[in-house]
Amino acid sequence: MRGLRAAAVVWFAQCVLLVQASGYGVLPRAASSSAAPTPVSVSPSQNWDGDDGPWSSFTIQVGTPVQDVRVFISSNNAATWVVLPTGCNVGDSGCSGDRGLAFNPNTSSTWSLHGNYELSTEQNLNLSAEAIFGNDTLGLGIQGSGGPVLQNQVIGAFTDDDFYLGYFGVNSAVINFTNTESQPSYLTTLKDKNLIPSVSFGYTAGNQYRLKQVLGSLTLGGYDAGRFTPNGLSFPFAEDGSRSLMVGVQSISSTDQTGTNSVLLATGNGFMAYVDSTVAQIWLPLEACQAFEKAFGITFDETSQLYLVNESLHTQLQAQNSSVTFELGAGTSGGKTINITLPYDSFDLLVEPPNPGVANNTRYFPLRRAANDSQYTIGRTFLQEAYLTVDWERRNFSISQCLFDDNMQQTLVPIRSNATSSSSSSGSSKGKTVGIAVAVVVIVLVVAGALGWFFWRKHQKSKNVTKGVETPPDEVVRQGFAKGELDTGNDNQRFEMPGSEPVKPPQANHTPNGWVNEKATYPGDRSGMAEVEGGDISSTPELPLSQRHQMHGFHEMYDPSAPSMAPVELPGVIPLPREMEGSNPTSPASSPRRSARSPLISPRSPLSQSSRPRSWKTRFSRPQPSRRSTQESIPSQVSAPTSPPKPSRGPSSAPSTEVFSPVSRSGTGTFRSDNEGPASPRVGLILSPISPDDDNPRPNRSMFER
Repeated sequence: MRGLRAAAVVWFAQCVLLVQASGYGVLPRAASSSAAPTPVSVSPSQNWDGDDGPWSSFTIQVGTPVQDVRVFISSNNAATWVVLPTGCNVGDSGCSGDRGLAFNPNTSSTWSLHGNYELSTEQNLNLSAEAIFGNDTLGLGIQGSGGPVLQNQVIGAFTDDDFYLGYFGVNSAVINFTNTESQPSYLTTLKDKNLIPSVSFGYTAGNQYRLKQVLGSLTLGGYDAGRFTPNGLSFPFAEDGSRSLMVGVQSISSTDQTGTNSVLLATGNGFMAYVDSTVAQIWLPLEACQAFEKAFGITFDETSQLYLVNESLHTQLQAQNSSVTFELGAGTSGGKTINITLPYDSFDLLVEPPNPGVANNTRYFPLRRAANDSQYTIGRTFLQEAYLTVDWERRNFSISQCLFDDNMQQTLVPIRSNATSSSSSSGSSKGKTVGIAVAVVVIVLVVAGALGWFFWRKHQKSKNVTKGVETPPDEVVRQGFAKGELDTGNDNQRFEMPGSEPVKPPQANHTPNGWVNEKATYPGDRSGMAEVEGGDISSTPELPLSQRHQMHGFHEMYDPSAPSMAPVELPGVIPLPREMEGSNPTSPASSPRRSARSPLISPRSPLSQSSRPRSWKTRFSRPQPSRRSTQESIPSQVSAPTSPPKPSRGPSSAPSTEVFSPVSRSGTGTFRSDNEGPASPRVGLILSPISPDDDNPRPNRSMFER
């Protein structure tokens, strides 16, 4: 008990020290950590590109050695898309420049091929293309600009005209390829490498008609507060992970130069639209498109599926100088709303071949008729006048009216991650929390160690030497059945145990040479009788015929762990045939005593051949002589003596064997959720391989399934 108390005191002292260390010792390290990352501003390319724009593009670096290409920004895509050299006809010298320059994977030493897949991100708008996907080095900005460069990023290279330029994806979704590991997006990788504060971005498309041309703006891990007027309204993500940026268009109206107002979408007819910078136009319900036709005098062209504008109409619309206001809310009606106003100039765009149905460069009004609600989309046209801020971790976004001023200054504001504290006090609290968690783990280990030590010591005490007498291990005693009798030397006499009463002098008439009396409880008075030869009194003349039942010898076991107490007498059944094997107790040459004894286990005894230790009460309590009558200790069933079965030296039956067959883990994989790490639950992108035929390879249209 003293040792246990000492261990408890030591344990308690360790707990106190660990808690103190967890509360204070971790803080200096937290204070000395490196500065928090800042947002990354991606510089635009100074070019205006596209066959349905013009649009402000951005330069990225792909491959090794670096190949610079120009791309647009895609809020709907997690991978990066670039144009292959075969996207241009041989001899068309101006095509490569028009398409933002091409990337050739064959000249990149770091290119790792995944396979052929189809770009299905915009399939709801009937836009698709084939692409060769692989991993390669990807950096932001032109060479030498200092933009972040990451290895093993997903690159899709295509040739089709539905997407004229490539795209840099700022979506946080995980990219999954069939039968391969999923891969994080570029934006998520930046956050994982602590290069940006959070998985978020701010973007506006820029325009040519404001000031002296306003280039696009892209900020990763935050936003540029100098580019918009905040409104305080935040939109939650939609339940559909493939179309998270859903906003309610509650009404649309226009006002011309004279102040004449036109209702383009009446209140109460609102709809939910998807904000997507990948596409250029605004896709609205047919009723809204027809209202635009009436207000602006535009005509729908069936061949190109566009609203083409001739020069005379263009002059008229410029004179009217109408503006269009979108009223946006979290739902289709009610709640807090904001207004985003677009001047007519934002609708004055140019479409060029190879757009379907367009033979020459033509002005057009960037409005599209949506076939169903899955096509309601607010594209890049809208983002010329609106600033989009998306926080993938908190699952919300905001849309604000852009600010245009000659003295505009870049003001980068970080969006801190959910897992990152924004103040030193909260940082200290986090350090304490981590320290306490560590302390709790250590305390649990200390407690487990103390308990283990306690039970180990408890077990060891049964094997230790007590007052010079060594106790044989329980296993030796219990497994002593079928052993030969030991010799009668002094070394073996220690296994013999005296009875609980003094041995009476042997009777001369009944005591054979070399035998002594032992204490035993039998019917009648045996004080004058000697030990029966063989230990079996069932067939001896010591008992009357009525009491000659099948009985085995009674033996006495000595408990050396309690030397100050009287010997303990334990009844038990001894396998008679095997016990006596190799010795003859009736022979004068045999020892009349058994030097080593097997454990005595009676049918009524709670002991068994298991290694379960005896209780504290059984070990250290002084046994009392039985006061029951002799008849109570005699079995009531009378039967002829039978030899017990031979003890088993192994398992009774062969152990059963479970056969495990290998489990296949191939498949399309699962989508990573944004809740992993800091990100919120999102749906990943599955890319399924294309199965080309002999003549014209076409894709399996299941890539980027959401």
